[in-house]
Amino acid sequence: MSDGAGATPQPSPALVEEPGPSSEITVFPAPEDNGTRAIVVRLLPNGAQERKLRRLADAAAKLWNELNYERRQQYFGARKQGLSERASLAHVDLKGTRKRMVPNYTEILGASAWAVERKNAEAWSSFRGLLKAKSKGKLPPWIHPAPPGYNKDRKTGRRKPWLPVHHEMYTVDPEAKVIHIPRYNLRLRFAGDVRWHGKQERMEIWYDEARRAWYASIAVKVGAETTRNGTKPRHIVQGGRRSIEVARPVGDKVAGIDLGVNIIASVVVGDGAWIIYKGARLKEDYFHFEGRIARLESEAARAKSVGDEKRHDRLRAEVRRLKRKWAARRIHLYRNLASHLIRGLWGRGVSTVYVGYPYEIARDNGNKYSVNIWAYRELIGAIEAEAREYGISVYEVYERGTSSHCAYHGVEVKRSPRGVVTCPVGDHRLHSDLNGALNILRRGSGVLVRGNLRPLSFIVDHNGVAPANSIAPTKGGNAQNPGVNLGPQGPG
Repeated sequence: MSDGAGATPQPSPALVEEPGPSSEITVFPAPEDNGTRAIVVRLLPNGAQERKLRRLADAAAKLWNELNYERRQQYFGARKQGLSERASLAHVDLKGTRKRMVPNYTEILGASAWAVERKNAEAWSSFRGLLKAKSKGKLPPWIHPAPPGYNKDRKTGRRKPWLPVHHEMYTVDPEAKVIHIPRYNLRLRFAGDVRWHGKQERMEIWYDEARRAWYASIAVKVGAETTRNGTKPRHIVQGGRRSIEVARPVGDKVAGIDLGVNIIASVVVGDGAWIIYKGARLKEDYFHFEGRIARLESEAARAKSVGDEKRHDRLRAEVRRLKRKWAARRIHLYRNLASHLIRGLWGRGVSTVYVGYPYEIARDNGNKYSVNIWAYRELIGAIEAEAREYGISVYEVYERGTSSHCAYHGVEVKRSPRGVVTCPVGDHRLHSDLNGALNILRRGSGVLVRGNLRPLSFIVDHNGVAPANSIAPTKGGNAQNPGVNLGPQGPG
C-alpha cells in the first residue's frame, strides 16, 4: 500500500499482549457465507419484449398478492382468536394455498408460478425465524417482526413489476450478452459483466420505476458444477471467476477498524501501521442530494396544493430516483474503500480483522449523520464480503465506550480540541479515531500497539481511493497529530 502524502516513517511499535476480551465484551464472527453470489445486469428489451415482460411481471406480482392475502387472513384470523404470534403461524396453510392457487397461473407463468410461491414461503419462513429469535430474547426490543407484505407501491397502490424465473427456465450467454427464456420466447440483451462461474439458481427480473429500466439478478452457486445429489445441472453460468476466494493470508497479523463519518475507517495494524480513509465525498454527496430532494419535495407539495396531480407524481418519481441514486453512490464508495483496504491489509500479512459495530447507535444517538449519511451495516457488509475473497477472518466487536475511554489506561477521556482526546492519566493526547481503533483491536485480540503512530491518509472517491494531503496539525482540525507526549514506548 502506498503511503499517504505527508506520512512519515514510523518508529518500531511495541506490541503488548493484553488480557483477552472480558466476558462483558461481545466479539462475534461475521455471518457464514453460503457461496452464492448475485450477478445484477441491466436488461435492454425492445418494445414488444418490454410489453411481454410487463404482462408476465404483473401476473407474478398478482399471484404473490393473492397468495399472501390468503395466508395473512389465516394468520390474523388466528390472532383474533387470542392465539400467540407463533401459535398463529401454525394456522397458515402453506401447502393448501399452494395447491389451490398456483395452478391458476401456470398457463401464463409456467414454472415461474411455483417460483413465486417458493419465494413467498421463504418470506413466511423468515418471519417464523424472527419470531423464534424474539421469543429467545435475541432481537432488540424495538424490532417487531411482521408477516410478509404485498407487492405494491404504497403511494400509488399499483403492483410492482417483478418476475422470478426458475433456474431451469433460462440460459445466459456471456459473450453475446443475452439471456434466453424459451418458455416465454424471450432473448433479452443485457448490459453488464458476468463475473461469477457456477451453478445457476433462481433469477429475478424487476422494473425500477425510479431509473425507468429493467434489471435481472442471477443467483450463482460459485464454483459448483454439480447438484446436491452429485448430478450435473442443466445450466452453468460461464462467468469469469470459479472461486470467491482469490488468495490466502500471507501472515498472521491482526487489525482493528473503527468506523465513522468524517473518517470512514480508521485502521490500526498489529505491526504499527495506522491507516485512515476520509469521508469528504460521502458528506458532499449527501448534502448535494439533500438540497435537490428538498427543493423537489417543496415543488411537489405546491403542485398538489393547486391540484396538479400529474406534475406532483412526476416530481415524486424524481425524488425517488434521486434517493436511489444517492444510495447507489454511497454503496459504491463503501465498496471502493473495502477493496482498497482489504487488499492493503492482505499485503501487510493481516489474517484477522476486528471491526467495531456501533450497536444501537441509530437508536440511542440518532441524528442526520448516524442515520442518514452513515450506513454502517452496508459498510461492514462490504468489508466482510471483500475479506472473504482474501481468506481474511472478520469479527465484529461492540464498540460502545471505545471512543470515550483511553486505549492505554481505560479511563474516560476528554474530547478537546475537535478530533483529539486527552487522557487525564499522564496527560497525553491521541487522535480520537486512532484511540477507537486501538480499543477495538485490544478488545478483539488482546493486542495493544504502543508508539507514536503516524497515519497513512487516503480519500475515498467514486473513481477509487487516492492518497490524501498531509494531516492538518492546526488546532480544531479534524485530524490532529496523534500520540502527543507518548514518548518512545507510549504511556504507562
